[in-house]
Amino acid sequence: MRNFKSYLFEEVDAVEKYLQDFEDAVQTTHARVDKNGHTFFVPLNKNKNLPNKMIASAFQGDEPAGWFGLLEYVKNNKPKNVNVSYLPIMSKETFRSGKHEDDANRNPNHDIPHDPSREMAALLDLRDYWLPLASEGFLDLQEDPWRGEGYVFVWSDTDDLGDRMVDLIGNFYPLFEGGRIDSDDQGMFGDYLATLGVTPSLTSETPVVGHDLGTRVLVNMKLVEEFLR
Repeated sequence: MRNFKSYLFEEVDAVEKYLQDFEDAVQTTHARVDKNGHTFFVPLNKNKNLPNKMIASAFQGDEPAGWFGLLEYVKNNKPKNVNVSYLPIMSKETFRSGKHEDDANRNPNHDIPHDPSREMAALLDLRDYWLPLASEGFLDLQEDPWRGEGYVFVWSDTDDLGDRMVDLIGNFYPLFEGGRIDSDDQGMFGDYLATLGVTPSLTSETPVVGHDLGTRVLVNMKLVEEFLR
């Protein structure tokens, strides 16, 4: 697997390179839709009898295993039991910089929906578009750059999915505070979706400190598999 820093800094535009790789991987199953500065990949042929779920990654530029794991998943899997849409780069500003905060020095995954960052304000303006894509489930693949333990924010849950996701992370890493966090006051996107009635809504956090990128990518791939099972 390519070194993260070389991927980020040696490309003319790392965002577009990643999105092109993603588009190539799903070209037979999904259409690319660019709206208001955000890039979605939506099913070409939705089945009204299947659940609609959305997976996101890259809220912060220093949490690479989420978006690499999602890309590896779509390269190797074509799920048929769900209408799954993808929002693989939540914050293009942090992706380009490799930082945790955006160009205005704000965490884009905080203060939603009442005081969102510029990028998140643009995304919230599209709520009528993306909310139906996530009506039966949302997963946000994140990492914790400061911890060596993993955990899952379980904003809303069905059929013990949250516990299964925690167990999956626990198979590879120590768990922080038991591995399951059911509430948070930072105004995160997954929490906001839960207030809109999205169930399940989950945010996974694989640990960065002391753990290699390759294994973290693998774990994120497995998290996607479990979410879509």
